[in-house]
Amino acid sequence: MTAAACKYPGFISYSHRDRAVAEWLHRAIERYRVPRRLIGSPGAHGPVPARLYPIFRDRDELAAGPLAGQLMEAIGQSRCFVLICSPESAASRWVNDEVAEFLKHSPPSRLLCLIADGEPHAADPARECLPPVLRERGIEAVAAELHDDADGRDHARLKIIAGLLGVGFDELRRRDLVARNRRLIAIAGLSLVVATLTVVLALVALRARDEAERSRQQGEELIGFMLGELREQLEPLGKLGLLDAVGDRAMAYFAGLDGGRAPGPRALAARARALRQIGEVRLAQGRPAEALQTLVAALALQRERVAATPDDDEQRFELGQTEYWVGYAAWRAGDFDRAEARFRAYQQIAETLAARAPERIAWQAEVAYAWNNLGVLAFERRRYADAHALFGRALAAGQALQARGPVPPDLEMLLIGTMSWEGQALMKLGDSSAAMAIYARHADRLRRLLAGRPDDRRAQNLLTSSLSTYGFSALEIDQPLLALDIAREGAAVATALVQADPANLDNLASLAYHQQIEGTARFQLRQWPAATEALDAAIGSLDRLLALDPSQQLPRLSLLSARELAFALHWRAGQPTALRALAHDALAGLDTLAGDAAEAPTIRAAAHLLALEVALYVDRDPVAAARHRQAASTALDAADERAPELGRRVSRLQTLLGLMSGLGHVPDAAWPENHAAWTYSVVGFIERHCPQTGASEPTLDCRQLRPMAAAARAAPSRPSAPESRHDP
Repeated sequence: MTAAACKYPGFISYSHRDRAVAEWLHRAIERYRVPRRLIGSPGAHGPVPARLYPIFRDRDELAAGPLAGQLMEAIGQSRCFVLICSPESAASRWVNDEVAEFLKHSPPSRLLCLIADGEPHAADPARECLPPVLRERGIEAVAAELHDDADGRDHARLKIIAGLLGVGFDELRRRDLVARNRRLIAIAGLSLVVATLTVVLALVALRARDEAERSRQQGEELIGFMLGELREQLEPLGKLGLLDAVGDRAMAYFAGLDGGRAPGPRALAARARALRQIGEVRLAQGRPAEALQTLVAALALQRERVAATPDDDEQRFELGQTEYWVGYAAWRAGDFDRAEARFRAYQQIAETLAARAPERIAWQAEVAYAWNNLGVLAFERRRYADAHALFGRALAAGQALQARGPVPPDLEMLLIGTMSWEGQALMKLGDSSAAMAIYARHADRLRRLLAGRPDDRRAQNLLTSSLSTYGFSALEIDQPLLALDIAREGAAVATALVQADPANLDNLASLAYHQQIEGTARFQLRQWPAATEALDAAIGSLDRLLALDPSQQLPRLSLLSARELAFALHWRAGQPTALRALAHDALAGLDTLAGDAAEAPTIRAAAHLLALEVALYVDRDPVAAARHRQAASTALDAADERAPELGRRVSRLQTLLGLMSGLGHVPDAAWPENHAAWTYSVVGFIERHCPQTGASEPTLDCRQLRPMAAAARAAPSRPSAPESRHDP
């Protein structure tokens, strides 16, 4: 491709972890001044251009799916392809796909490799830096190495630029050296003039120093305003996306101030606060994994600040806040060990400060927050009695402050949220009537709050979350009419939130949960077409959510139960195409499933069981059936059954696998005390293949299974052991 025919002289492909190298190389290429005598001369790619601009840089790896159309077009319009090689890029599916796409229409000679880390064809697979497509095809591309004991940064830069220009490296280095020497001579001539001005400038600098310090203070105050007060104004309106670029700009500002020097105490505190505020914004946008990285960095800086001034209670308070935010982000990301460690550190700081300053209501309120956090962790770890007691301590601490007078708005919101958690704990402990009464009061308090502040997005978020907990609990105790009313209200609020802030993943999750509640309620009410419509909508919302953030496990569990109900409905309606699509989508979703998640084996097994049922009873394909049966069995063998909810799910899925593998009946010991999820899957399977009239499957003992399924369908569902939680 000639210079005139291509849009981009080069396309930079890299792993997200190599972003700093990619940004440096991008700037170095576009800012490079081609030697005047080379411009227009013949090169390997045609006449040498005056500059290498624009260079296309793929800034983010794709979340899911094939290469985006825009990205494929950019690769096709690029004369050369620059690959930043490292073990991370070698392991990246997206980098490999980009390289393969380029090689479809361009020769390997236009592929330029910059080795940032690792080594090609390494004996240790963990150090391999070339993507599979190059190793498999035996392609040896032009390469430059950043390491100082190899090319070094400057020569590596020139090698890549030489490849982009289509000229020899030695020729370019020689001309670059000549140009550099000319510049040095010019600089030397100017140095004498500069020396004569130094004394004058020194005097001016003394005067400017004070002005610079004032400007620095104003800059820090502006950053603090944008990430603090402005955020508080934008969050209720659902407009946090406006702050996406502020955090990066803030860190660039701080780095520019120090010029590589260690920041002073004041700058250190400002930087830690800015990092924490960036993390808070990411959390409010439903991006916990990104937030956690930023908040951990803020915590390290804040600890350094407190170590330098151990008697400064204000800085210790800031440390406590950062400990909390790291714990909260870890909880949202599913890292409960880190969350508990940070929450306990926060609780100790809160108790210490409250004892030192009993007159400061805001510091006293921190104690209530700390007990609530520990209650949440106990709940997540299924220590429900402990959780109920901790929530009681949080409510008692907050109510004691309310008795003294007005309390901070955040404390009022926390006490409302603690009510919902207390209801969840009571539901787990088997006291469903008390739990449902608390849910009703909780929702009423939020409605009254919204009546006075109808545009408060935060209160709307709390209401949708409260209603989803209320609705799922109503389903667990067989109150579908109540659940349906709750779902309608929750979906209306969640829809408005999604429309106001489409980038907020928490809003999309809330909408999906209410669609799922509606579909399940209509399923219980035997309103088949309406149930199918609502569940299909929920599945679509959950699929979109996981495409944007595959790391979230709770939506995956919700998607699993929604697909099982939708499968039963489409089977009832005699829609084999829809059944195949459900099984296909369930299997496709496994590509982005985190293998280290506790729920991963059962999610994988459930997807293969859907595909197994389609292979056996729809397509009558024994080869596909054997493949999915083996995959489901392997996944269940890897599942950890020690957690009660996981154990129940494993037992249920093993029973389904047995029924589809010739077991013929369900052993009495396999029937659980709680029949909620069981009746939707195992009992549903029996009813599909052991109808009351007509022929039944020869591998099933329908005479035994029919009455067992009928008894399970008639038995009330106990709410003490659902297979997944929903955030109140």
